[in-house]
Amino acid sequence: MNNFMKYKWAGILGLLLLAACSKDNLTPPIDKTTVPRNMGTFIENNYDLSLLSAALKKTGLLDSLNQAGAITFFAPDNAAFNRIGISTPEEIDRMDVDSLRFMLRYHMIRDRYFISTFPRQMDNKYTTLAGEKLYVSTDKVDQYIKSDLYTFVNGAFIMGGAKRNIALANGVIHILYRPIQFYKMTVQDYIAKDTSFSLFTAAMKQFGLWEELKTKNPLTVYVPVNSAFEKYGITAAKIAAMKPAAYKPIVFAIYAMQMRPMHIFSADGYIIGGTNVFGSNVAFLDGGYGIAPAYFHNSNENTESVSLNIGMMYGLNWGANPDGPSHIPYAGSMMNTDHLCTNGIVHVISDLMLNPDLMKQ
Repeated sequence: MNNFMKYKWAGILGLLLLAACSKDNLTPPIDKTTVPRNMGTFIENNYDLSLLSAALKKTGLLDSLNQAGAITFFAPDNAAFNRIGISTPEEIDRMDVDSLRFMLRYHMIRDRYFISTFPRQMDNKYTTLAGEKLYVSTDKVDQYIKSDLYTFVNGAFIMGGAKRNIALANGVIHILYRPIQFYKMTVQDYIAKDTSFSLFTAAMKQFGLWEELKTKNPLTVYVPVNSAFEKYGITAAKIAAMKPAAYKPIVFAIYAMQMRPMHIFSADGYIIGGTNVFGSNVAFLDGGYGIAPAYFHNSNENTESVSLNIGMMYGLNWGANPDGPSHIPYAGSMMNTDHLCTNGIVHVISDLMLNPDLMKQ
């Protein structure tokens, strides 16, 4: 499991509160006559970025952020770290240094990019300092942050107002609502390593879909946890007894969008103009099924919500999914979305899209 996700909630940052009175907030300097600070100095002297500062110091990257050469840093603040269960510098210190360094460098790209310089489209691709690609999507004026555009990195929201476009001497910082994720493994490898996906793994193998999760690129895969199968009385033994010819091919192929070349992040349904299937879909599949992730970020309350919607086309109209739920939450939290792997994206969901008992030929 990635080191950004393996630590649980643990207390309040009491040690750092002692220094709060001497720290900056995230508002960029107003005095234009002063020399702009370097990125490393800004982060080190900003209380809201104290966990990020601890991570950069542990990995030896903080000093490099004071050197010349423009960098755009998609930076998680303390609240973003808290959302994935990291709340103290001690938890940062227990992380594997190489994995942590890779993930920090994955949040950085060369050159200076303000929000207005990102093309207004889906999946603008940039190479990170970690050598891997990330994807920036921007569109739609935010009703809460007025002139700012909704902008996402690998599905993670870039905060509005003073928390974006923070101009510094050697680059620009954009604060993320949550850290972004990348795994140096295939979609198949990611699924195989987690025992809570064992029933999904068994089903994909039984129906001849497993090997394509390693070879196809790009993929988007929605992975139901074991409890989703158990809800329908589906055990490993029952999967082993299933005869694929007795079922409609879509029954399990739907989870990998029928292996079609798709690259769907959790916020993409919102970016293209609709938050549910009754308006716009991200994926149209055989049998008339439509799949769309629903997303909403409330900038006033600083909260976000995501889920997955499934519907069916009836003539020219959309209706509810007749063969399973029409609305599926992701499993557990936002951190079960947008797991970017080398050949696609994995999302973890809490229910089956289609009830296999209703999908027999």
